[in-house]
Amino acid sequence: MMVLPDAQELPIEDETWELACLAASEKRVDDAALLAVQTALAQARRWDGVYILSVLAALETSVLIDADDKVFIDWGTAGQVTLQPPVGGRLPFKLWVHTHPRFASYWSNTDTNSLALGAGILESAMVLGQPGPKHSSNRTFVEVESTGMIRESGPLNKWTEEAPVPWHDWYVNNNIALEEAQ
Repeated sequence: MMVLPDAQELPIEDETWELACLAASEKRVDDAALLAVQTALAQARRWDGVYILSVLAALETSVLIDADDKVFIDWGTAGQVTLQPPVGGRLPFKLWVHTHPRFASYWSNTDTNSLALGAGILESAMVLGQPGPKHSSNRTFVEVESTGMIRESGPLNKWTEEAPVPWHDWYVNNNIALEEAQ
């Protein structure tokens, strides 16, 4: 089991976290405990936990949050998970988060294709990898100060190009104590 720093405020019992870690490490991505923990982590915006589970599974995972804050979880392969708007989700989607377990935080070709297709229905996106989360906002929906865009033209000119935030800084920015993780 991996330690999730500053987890006492989360609605996840230690035993449930252990079950989710076990299910992830065994690639049982349809396991009820794993999906419940991923949903709780997404609702709490604890992207570190989502990333940990993805690393344990050695598979990419995706979290999509709709206009009503409903969370949709999807799992992919070791190298790909695509943005798949679910049946029953309400537009616009607020956030798409996906992982690159043990790999760089960058917008891959699959990711940029998903962002281009999602330019009219998705407010923001994040990829979780190394050295930490990389975020992008869609200026169609969100007022942004950033002038750097993923591409100069086409639908990707709506998406901000932001540098990854190292995990340590992400913890500090989100007021998450690191004593347990050290």
